[in-house]
Amino acid sequence: MGVLGHDTHGDASADFTPPVVSLDTELPYAPFSELQKAIIIAIVTAIALANPLALDMYYPSLLTIRDELGTTQSGITWTITAFFMTVAITPMVWSNLADQIGRKPVYLVAMAIYAAGSIGCALSQSLPVLVVSRIVQACGSSVGQGSGAGIITDIYPRDQRGMALGFYFLGVLIGPNIGPPVGGLIGEHAGWRWVFWTHAIIAGVLLLVVAVGLPETHRRIVAEKHPIQPINIP
Repeated sequence: MGVLGHDTHGDASADFTPPVVSLDTELPYAPFSELQKAIIIAIVTAIALANPLALDMYYPSLLTIRDELGTTQSGITWTITAFFMTVAITPMVWSNLADQIGRKPVYLVAMAIYAAGSIGCALSQSLPVLVVSRIVQACGSSVGQGSGAGIITDIYPRDQRGMALGFYFLGVLIGPNIGPPVGGLIGEHAGWRWVFWTHAIIAGVLLLVVAVGLPETHRRIVAEKHPIQPINIP
């Protein structure tokens, strides 16, 4: 009888499988409130807008700049070509750097470069200086073209990124539409140099906003300080 009871107890123990409880699903994807996420998306969208504005606000003053700097039509075109060539390369550099050292320091450095390039453009007295300054301006302002999507991936899981990406791409796509009329108004009433001084002001404001309002979102760095889901952590 005792043996039979012992065997029955042993069989029940052998058949029992304790439930597996995963604590990972109970952790937040990112340690940011909805308000913090909204602020982050607003900052990322504004920086994404800066690059097309830096390109398109310049167009209405192109002939005026050509005449004032005493260059040719083909010469002044290099200020556009150099900008495009830079933007084709630098987003990849910024994105890779942001993956290595974090999003916030990359954005801070990029906004400082954007400001420096804009100031250089505003002070240019010759075509070579303007071309070089446009390269610097393009380098800094292009940080949002690649790193912005990375920040959205940092703070939203895959099934919640749609609206955030929509706002982000709104900044990229609306720039070519508002850049020329805004740049034309500034150039007509204040002169072409103020087109670039405006960008210097924008860059300075964005630099301050990033310093004060943009937290570090890189998931590897965040995971070192906060308990989050171990997803998309390089």
